Amino acid sequence: MNKPATTRDPEQTRLRIMEAAESLFVEKGFSAVKLSELARSADVTKSLIHHHFGSKEQLWEAVKNRAFERYYTGQMAMLEGAGEPDAMLLRNSVEAYFHFLRDNPGVVRLFAWTHLEGDSHCGELDNQLVGAGAEWVRQAQMRGLLRKDINPTHVIALFVMTCTQWFEAKCHHQHWPGMGSDEAFLEDFLKIFMAGVAPRD
Repeated sequence: MNKPATTRDPEQTRLRIMEAAESLFVEKGFSAVKLSELARSADVTKSLIHHHFGSKEQLWEAVKNRAFERYYTGQMAMLEGAGEPDAMLLRNSVEAYFHFLRDNPGVVRLFAWTHLEGDSHCGELDNQLVGAGAEWVRQAQMRGLLRKDINPTHVIALFVMTCTQWFEAKCHHQHWPGMGSDEAFLEDFLKIFMAGVAPRD
């Protein structure tokens, strides 16, 4: 039997704990995972988990942030490098989030567990990105590029919730008569969404 890992390589130990935790949380959610089970999976002691993360709750937050950071980094770079607001950036943002979820089914499942378990804590990265996106929408509205009679945060929420729900419920709705592929749905959603946020005559 292997001896549990020590703190001699703290970065590797922390990474192993994070990866084991993400795998278990994706499979079972937060509540069903026991700290002892997590320690066995990561091949560490429970005391090492406490040393690196403080508690199971703090480890859960770290796992959520790590999963979301994969999207956050690219989307923030897109916003910061965009220059003057234009409608194409909003379209590209929808596509980026949709494809991120498509390519990361584990993240979709992790997000679904947060909803099922009533986790109301939004991470700092989430808040920063929504705030930056809403500010971009507000500036585009001021320049007459998007309709002004809608809440900028609701614009962000609309496409985030639609993309998330598409993948969370796909096992059910993919069997509906006439339902198209991921890309066909995205194309139709973008037609509706972009027409809906366009300036009114």
